[in-house]
Amino acid sequence: MLPGPMRKTMIQIHAYLLVTALCCPILGATQEEVAHEPTAEVKSSPAPFIRLVEDGSWVRLQVAARSFSQHDSDGKRTGPRIDLCAAMHVGETGFYSGMQEQLDACDVVLFEGVGGHVIAVDEDGTAGEADRAAIRVTRRRMRQTAIALARFRKNHEHYPEDITKLDKAALPKRIRQLALMDSWNHALLYELHPPAEEGGEATFSLLSLGKDGEPGGEDADRDLSFKDQAPIQEQEIENNRGIQQDMAAALGLVFQLDVMNHLGPQWRNSDATAAELVGWLEGGEADQTALMSALDGSSLVADLIGNMLRLLSYSEAAQSMLRMVTIEVLARAEQVMQSKATGLGDLMEILLDRRNEIVLKDLHGILSQETPPARIGIIYGAAHQAAFQESLLKRDFRAVETIWRTAAQVNLDELGLPRTQVDWTRRALARSLDQMLK
Repeated sequence: MLPGPMRKTMIQIHAYLLVTALCCPILGATQEEVAHEPTAEVKSSPAPFIRLVEDGSWVRLQVAARSFSQHDSDGKRTGPRIDLCAAMHVGETGFYSGMQEQLDACDVVLFEGVGGHVIAVDEDGTAGEADRAAIRVTRRRMRQTAIALARFRKNHEHYPEDITKLDKAALPKRIRQLALMDSWNHALLYELHPPAEEGGEATFSLLSLGKDGEPGGEDADRDLSFKDQAPIQEQEIENNRGIQQDMAAALGLVFQLDVMNHLGPQWRNSDATAAELVGWLEGGEADQTALMSALDGSSLVADLIGNMLRLLSYSEAAQSMLRMVTIEVLARAEQVMQSKATGLGDLMEILLDRRNEIVLKDLHGILSQETPPARIGIIYGAAHQAAFQESLLKRDFRAVETIWRTAAQVNLDELGLPRTQVDWTRRALARSLDQMLK
């Protein structure tokens, strides 16, 4: 049995892993098994979104994407199909490519990501729902491009003459094509302005001509200028690595925002704004605020933990062992999170419950439309999905398909330790997780 202080530390680390990988907001060739679940198996919540699969010496952490729809008495579908894609914020590349393909087939995708910069122009104007969504996506793309321009200037001490000259260090290749276009497939208009006076700094303007692609106009046709958005923050330019990126590197995995594209026209942010989250946390304990600072890489805690994780990434054996520990911890995540154990209650009320309410409100709005989209996707941390599933079941939706994707896997025989020691470590982890539930 571990000594008391060490056991407490281990429990705290496990709690941190659970919060970081499953429910914290993003501040950013895998096996795939398709299982058709009979309706009777998913008629009440909770049906799990995480499972551990053991195959010989292999241990695999699998995460579900579960689809729901409504049917009449004859079994005919009568409403939209809703895909609940549970996300791990760190995982294998194939895990994310499978989700990306599934979600890109949806008409609307609600995704998590704390943000919501204040802008001077009214958010929606009087445009219709589809046009409002297009305006929001265009603004998001413009901000991504403006950040890339600011990053280019920081690296090269000048802005590019041509926006297409942005290098991959400033604008990753995976989002380049979308980031430089508005929602109506018009190229964003970029103009470089020389310094107004000698010794001054050059500036730039970034503009979308709106839906009609012509200057002026009203509603969805009106011009959108980046100057109406809040100024770029230094943190956005630095693109600081947070704990989630460091954890991915230490595990030999990838970070969700580094490999998935959330800029598509059908992708809609459905999360708290940064101001809302800060406001919620201000009334809580200091360690809650410290946790959020660590996630976006802005605290001493982040530096210390990040350095430790980066050291682990240099050792294959340490990387594999950490991956095994993480898999074992996350396999019990739903049970631990739903219990709100080990002092996590207040933090979970903020990171889970309040943000779930935002998604459910957005989903209700979509379903209340006269002609709802045929297919709706929701990609959120796995810890959130039980609440979404329960809401759908109460609306008489039923599960029609579950896709289990492997988020991470490890071969226990390749850890460089005797199997007896590996098995003992796994049992010790299980005991410490049981302590969290007490």
